[in-house]
Amino acid sequence: MKKQEIVSVDFGYGYTKAISSNGKRIIFPSVVGSGRERGLASFIKNKKATEEQRDLTEMHIKVDGKHFYVGEMAEKNSNDSSRIFDRERYNHEYTPILYHVAIQQIVEPDVEEVILLAGLPLNYYKSQVKPFKEKLLGKSLEIEWISGLPQQRKKVNIAQVEVFPQGYSAVLSTIQNSEGKFINSDLLEEGNQLAIIDIGFRTTDVCVVEMKGKGAFSPLIQYSATIDQGVVNLYEFIKKAYQEKTQGSDVSDSKIKRIIEKKYINYKGKKIDLSKEVEEARQSVTNGISDSIKMLWKDELDTIDQIYVIGGGSYEFRDYMQKNFDNRLKTIVDSQFANAISYYRMWKILTA
Repeated sequence: MKKQEIVSVDFGYGYTKAISSNGKRIIFPSVVGSGRERGLASFIKNKKATEEQRDLTEMHIKVDGKHFYVGEMAEKNSNDSSRIFDRERYNHEYTPILYHVAIQQIVEPDVEEVILLAGLPLNYYKSQVKPFKEKLLGKSLEIEWISGLPQQRKKVNIAQVEVFPQGYSAVLSTIQNSEGKFINSDLLEEGNQLAIIDIGFRTTDVCVVEMKGKGAFSPLIQYSATIDQGVVNLYEFIKKAYQEKTQGSDVSDSKIKRIIEKKYINYKGKKIDLSKEVEEARQSVTNGISDSIKMLWKDELDTIDQIYVIGGGSYEFRDYMQKNFDNRLKTIVDSQFANAISYYRMWKILTA
């Protein structure tokens, strides 16, 4: 019998997050780009790797004889690195690369196949769940690892695929602890409403559920949607501000990320202060997301019992959003992993 693990992957526009039934977890930018032979880099790095070693900053692979950089490696070293912003992302040539890289990075060395747990945005779930499954089910991708894992050829088959709606699935990460036990019993009371604001890189999934008692809940469809705003809008604001101060010079996403963190950048030997621009950009994107949610929820917002903000974008915007929601917003531990954790918990409930 083939050794099998369960791997839950949240394939975001910004980052790919994965957890495994073996207890491991990883996160890396959802970026792929063309690679090339790196003789000097290979010489510098110690190639005496063991099976336990991995380096998510140095993921260099070959697929069908073609070099690719993945994650941070692609952001910093590939001239044509890209994220997948297509609506039907499952059709993109880089999608299987990102899924299989995540799987191979996280499973034990002797695992031959996995049950893959994944998610789709609320607005796309119904139309895409079937073709998404068909694209990945029963597939394996032979990857030759140049760096990022010990040098080897590796292949792991996807034996089963289960797909959950993003947002709704994340409810479980707010009402259960890491052991799968329900917390905050008052919130679980029948009739209570719980809302999730899941801010991602490109989109924000918003959903409201009504509790049915004993941890069960049902979605309130009219208050749930995918909003086409996220961290990418912050990046766009910062890029424009940088270009205005540098006479139109281009800037990579990795440098934009650094500007957001440091609020400045060195340009031609001089420090450019962008603290005012970063603050204004955060506030502008925050207001855009908040206004869209308020238009969706209308007066229902006033009587929602608990509102959680999760996802990678929650770190950027939650504090700024508080005043727009009467300081009612809560968050959770491991917010960026909320969907991946919830897919796994949902699977355990369904197979119990």
